[in-house]
Amino acid sequence: MEVQLTSVKENPLLDRREAEVKVNHEGEETPSKEDVKNRVAAENNLNEEEINVDSIYTGYGKNNSTATLKIFQEFEYDEELQEETIEEEVEVTQDLADAVAGTITEAKETLQAMEEVDWKAAIEAEKQDKNRTTLIDWLENQR
Repeated sequence: MEVQLTSVKENPLLDRREAEVKVNHEGEETPSKEDVKNRVAAENNLNEEEINVDSIYTGYGKNNSTATLKIFQEFEYDEELQEETIEEEVEVTQDLADAVAGTITEAKETLQAMEEVDWKAAIEAEKQDKNRTTLIDWLENQR
């Protein structure tokens, strides 16, 4: 299993870093949260108790996963990985608002049927509507 840090967002208010890692687990099953935590801690010289793995997403039939973590310890990382903390303004179109108005299953089907989707705007549409974490997580993984 190989783990590569892909982005880090500083959250000074909560004294943590919110990180995303790509996990390559070719020929193996999707790793557990504990496995990802141990590997990230070992590769970045971090205390395992200072890391929370929020989620691991693996596409159907894929050998790669994306994991989101919260790290409550300062560590050094490439500045290019740092995400901007200022969110850009996104415009929610009526089509996107309508798409997320139904059930989660209906929203997924509608969005997948669209030719081009502004996933950031779709996330914002869901946050303004029902703010369902399950759908928001799915939308974030589509970007």
